[in-house]
Parts: sequence; structure tokens; C-alpha cells
Amino acid sequence: MSAKFTTLAALVLCGVSGVSAQQKHEIETTSRWVDGTSLEISAVKYPVGSYTVLLKFTERQNTRQSPTFRTVMRGSNQKLLTVAPINAEQPVRCGYRYYYIRGYRHPKLDSAFVYRLPYSTSHEPVTVRELYNLNERHFEGKPVRGWKVWQFMLNEGDTVFAMRKGTVVEIHDGEAPAQAGLQSTYRSRENSILVEHPDGTLCRYSVLENGSLTVAVGDVVYPGTPLARAGTYYEGGERQVRTAVYFPDENPAYDETAPQNGSVFEWVYYNPWFATAGGDTRLQDGAAYRAATSAELVRKEMTKKEIKQRPES
Repeated sequence: MSAKFTTLAALVLCGVSGVSAQQKHEIETTSRWVDGTSLEISAVKYPVGSYTVLLKFTERQNTRQSPTFRTVMRGSNQKLLTVAPINAEQPVRCGYRYYYIRGYRHPKLDSAFVYRLPYSTSHEPVTVRELYNLNERHFEGKPVRGWKVWQFMLNEGDTVFAMRKGTVVEIHDGEAPAQAGLQSTYRSRENSILVEHPDGTLCRYSVLENGSLTVAVGDVVYPGTPLARAGTYYEGGERQVRTAVYFPDENPAYDETAPQNGSVFEWVYYNPWFATAGGDTRLQDGAAYRAATSAELVRKEMTKKEIKQRPES
């Protein structure tokens, strides 16, 4: 039978560069013989959402199987591949390690796609701040590709809205703000919502008010769907929401002989265009923007059925 191993994917949290190791296997592989000579490898995925799966073969005998295999797993059960023999009268002999990470390795990015700002269109212009990578600045961490995390300064009671159509794939609630006086304290967990977009990118909304989340895992959201209320990082702090759009890629510097130096995957951040009252733009640190929307923006990624079900959009 084939040897199977997994790696724990590292997640850079929005607004800070904390790393959170996965605590359980989101994906497990199984193998079975076909006709006694070929080996069929399948996988079971437990969470909602898409995952990139990478198999690296550590041993290959009696097969022309490539040393690496990559795919995106969307369903809960999926056949990955069949390792076929060169000599059909002899079974293949192989071993492999498998790795996985949430999201698409190569999302279908449309650089001209326009997102909605995550607050009300009736809100006064909101100041946006670009947050630095805490891990890189203070802990000599490796620079994150394309790092771009935005902080929107809001008011108490303000609703946070979805910026793009997608499926809610992860939520975290129940975190109270840090105690007053601990403004500079690093926090590795925040109330947050993670949405997977149709193109395979992910968007995390964080620093949400405890107990205010209005969506659940598996829900489909659209531009303007209420998600939660703006929260605070510490007691009495400024109301805000932090957002980041990102996707996974293979780490070109990863060395299997020194795995402590990094992960097989890394996150790549993306800076989208946003609709504002002054026109579509890429955000600038310290600038203030009034949110704007339109039927075209809301319906951009809707199916005909969804448009019919949501005539008010």
C-alpha cells in the first residue's frame, strides 16, 4: 500500500501576520486496487469549499506516473487519479505524500473585476488604512506575496456587507475585544467570515462584533448581503472591519529536506478594484471613499435563476 502524509497549511490572518496551524485533517486520501495492478487514489473532503490538492510520489515502479499530481477538489468525495502499470501483468508499486490548502492554486483572476465596498452606500466617506504585515515587520518573517490588507474605519452599529458573490466557507465567532490598555497586544484569533468567490479567490472579513454574524457556512452571499456588524480590536477601540482577498500557490522556495523553513504552499494577496461614488478605483492608504453600487455590480456573477429569485437586486 502507498505511504501517505499530509502537511498543515499555514494561514496568514487578515490585518496581522499570525500563523494558525490546522488542527485536524480537512482531507483524507484512500487507495484501492483496480484489477489487481492499477492503484486508484481518491479523497474525502470534510469542510465546505474548494481545496487545492497536491500529491508528490516518493516511489514509482512499473508506472509512467508523473512525480507530481495537482487538482482542485470541490466535492466531498472525489477520485483523484489512477496509477496505471507499464506491464499490465504486474502491479504498480508507489508511495506518495499529499498536501492540501483551501482555495484554488490558479484562480481565474479578472484584473478588471469591480468589488463593492463593505459598508453602506449611505455612509459618509470612510477612511481606509493599509495594514502592514506584523510578522514581517516585527518577527523577521518572510515577505508575503502581494500583501494587501485594508482596514475600514466605521461607527458603532455599522453593518458589514459582502463585497462580491461567494459561498461562506468558514466562520469564527465568540471572541471578545482585548482589554482596554492592551491596544498593542497581538491577537491570533478574531471574529471573522471567509467567503470563496466564483473565480476561486478567498476574502476574509475580520474584526467583527461578537455575536453579530448573520450568515452560516454554506450560505451564498452577493454584493451588499449583510454579514455582521463592525467590531473593535480592543475595548473602547475604533469600530472597523478588515478585509483581504487572497489565494494559494505553491511555494517555489519550499525544500522537503528542510520543511521547518516553510510550507509547500503560500498565500498570494490580491488588490482589487472597488466601486466608489467617484468611480471605480484601487484604494489608497489614508483616502476616504463613499461606497457605490448598481444592479450591474450586484448581478455580475448571478445565474439567471438567482436574478429571477432576487428581482430587487
